Amino acid sequence: MLPISHNLTEIKSGYSNKKIFRLSENKMNKIIIDFSKDKKEFYNFLNIYQILSKVNVSIPKIYEVYTKNKSIIMEDFGDATFDKIYNDQNLYSLLRLAVDNLIIIQNSLTSSDLNELEEYSFKKLRIEISEFVDYYIPYKKIKKFPKNEFYNCWEYIFNFQKFNFTSFAHKDYEFINLIFLKNNKCHFKCGIIDFQSAFKGFIGWDLFSVLENSRINFPRKYNEKLIKYFYNNVNVGMNFKTFRNQYYLLNLGRQTRLLGRWIKLFNEKNTMKYKNYINTTQVRINECLNNIQSDRLRDIYLKVLKSNV
Repeated sequence: MLPISHNLTEIKSGYSNKKIFRLSENKMNKIIIDFSKDKKEFYNFLNIYQILSKVNVSIPKIYEVYTKNKSIIMEDFGDATFDKIYNDQNLYSLLRLAVDNLIIIQNSLTSSDLNELEEYSFKKLRIEISEFVDYYIPYKKIKKFPKNEFYNCWEYIFNFQKFNFTSFAHKDYEFINLIFLKNNKCHFKCGIIDFQSAFKGFIGWDLFSVLENSRINFPRKYNEKLIKYFYNNVNVGMNFKTFRNQYYLLNLGRQTRLLGRWIKLFNEKNTMKYKNYINTTQVRINECLNNIQSDRLRDIYLKVLKSNV
């Protein structure tokens, strides 16, 4: 059974159903993750842990698993998440460290390793961008938003790309889920956590998750260089122009969902930090719009973004 201790400190876990605690005992810290409110996440976490354990990267070691309670005790990587330690001087080194780990992951895993992962699809994308329609559009007080045309444009351009969703995608590979491990060497300095939502999808999904961070408006001066660096070091199976097109289109989908998500969370939790993410997300969206191949979809977005609340 789980240890009962007065040395437990709860750690905020964003909008996830899981609860995270830090356990201090015998001069050693451990992390307890309670998945009891989401059994699927519990089993997903264990499954992804087995997948990433095959890869030469830093993930927390699991010490004990409590199936009955849907809880896990694991290694504590500390609090030095990339979002807390980055600055103008170390931004490139942290981004490069994150991208190096992605290269190792993509070059290490085979299709057979990912058999049990769910595959991304337009159906999933449509559900995700519906948060934009359901929450952001009402927030902007837009009464005549062309919803059907919006979804139809997305479906057309999505099908036109002929995606090959066969690669590992952490899903939320961003600064809040990357921890700097100063005592490690080389790429092992990047600790990777919160991977239970991983799926089988676009090979560059985690690349835009980290480079186009929607919570932190760091400059994009290194992004194109790192996109090309990733492409040159991974067998992506397509020419660079196609890869870059797919990168920006799927990132547009991600940022679109997040615009709706920030309003949804603000409404639910009445916490201003979620509204503070809106401007950064809009900056990321504008960059995507400059790089997608659909004038009509671009026009729909620009009319929404330029409207005043």
